[in-house]
Amino acid sequence: MPEISKKAAVAKPSALAEDVRVGPFSVIGPEVTIGPGCVVHNNVTILGATRIGANCELFPGCVVGIAPDGGMSETGRCVVDSGNVLREHVIIEAGLAGGAGTHVGPNNLIMVGCQVRHDAHLEGEGIFANFTCVEAHAHIEKYVRTYGFTAVKSYATVGAYALTTGYASVECDVPPYAIVQGLPTQVRSVNSEGLRRCGFDARTIEAIKAAFRMLFDGRGALPTPEALEATERRFDDEHVRYLIECLRRSAAAPSGRRRQPVDVQD
Repeated sequence: MPEISKKAAVAKPSALAEDVRVGPFSVIGPEVTIGPGCVVHNNVTILGATRIGANCELFPGCVVGIAPDGGMSETGRCVVDSGNVLREHVIIEAGLAGGAGTHVGPNNLIMVGCQVRHDAHLEGEGIFANFTCVEAHAHIEKYVRTYGFTAVKSYATVGAYALTTGYASVECDVPPYAIVQGLPTQVRSVNSEGLRRCGFDARTIEAIKAAFRMLFDGRGALPTPEALEATERRFDDEHVRYLIECLRRSAAAPSGRRRQPVDVQD
């Protein structure tokens, strides 16, 4: 039977696994599902059609499944997969009604004051430092790291294994494997240490670094089509191929955000 504080408000027919713990002054809505091994500390609010996976920990002040800004009366789904840690005052909005919903993949550490807005998608295995804001419909691929106060614009994609420095303003897609910095962001380097920690061998890392040297001039300019073609011919590496594919798709989008619909204006 779940261990629920007498000072918590858990509405029926919410579904809590047998070993879930809920602290005082937390509020859980009637459509919420919480998986086994979860700890919901005091003063947490979980609303809407929200599903929390196994072994998650939600610290005081978290709000999950809240309606997006704008006062929508109907909202969509919000899914937080297993193994997530949401530190104090994290806000994760529900998706818009009829949309794909907000989805936080597995095993993220989301630090104090971060926001994940409606219909955003975090693939998982990420670390998001204090007050990172992932705007509506943005997409964060796996193993991304953000430093504090990073802002990811609506519909922007942050590629796998990328790292954003503090106060970075991500207005266009971030290439996978990159370190980006600035307002707006520019590619500065390859996230070599992050790749090493994720198990990339030295040969693969060197291939990615060599590809970046061919593609980026260090002054913020986007790769030319000729540079993309030359890099593609030179390297027979799956990670370099993925990098080139992402760059081409982003370059083809007028906004530099490949997921932004053509009828959506900045």
